[in-house]
Amino acid sequence: MPLLKMKLHLSKLRQILALFLIPIFLIFGFAIADNSSDALATPLTPTAQLTPSHPQSEKSVDLDKGSEQAKKASEKAFEGLETTKELIGKTEKRKQAIEHGRKKASRKLDSMAKKAEKAKKSEESLNHTEKLTLDRITDGK
Repeated sequence: MPLLKMKLHLSKLRQILALFLIPIFLIFGFAIADNSSDALATPLTPTAQLTPSHPQSEKSVDLDKGSEQAKKASEKAFEGLETTKELIGKTEKRKQAIEHGRKKASRKLDSMAKKAEKAKKSEESLNHTEKLTLDRITDGK
């Protein structure tokens, strides 16, 4: 009997972990995805990219292009949602988590596009991480 309870507990633990990890993977997947292909089809393999340790040495970011690409990526966040739900979303909770992750990623990318627009007008400046993300989106590396 205790073995059955432990298996049930582990099953529930796996489900809870999946609900929290799926949105995180989706957000990071969109952030590093190549804009010339479907963001979900891009593998999430780490790539070595050295970042400058001094802000003076970093290259400038094309804010126009970055804002445009972030808007496009925000709109593409919902492409293939139903297919993903069918393949991955075995339960209603998973399907909700997938949809929540897509919404969050879309909002984050939309926010990034707005920040780039403001930075272009010198109303607001971008931090180092935001610049790197925009550079990544525009260059597609």
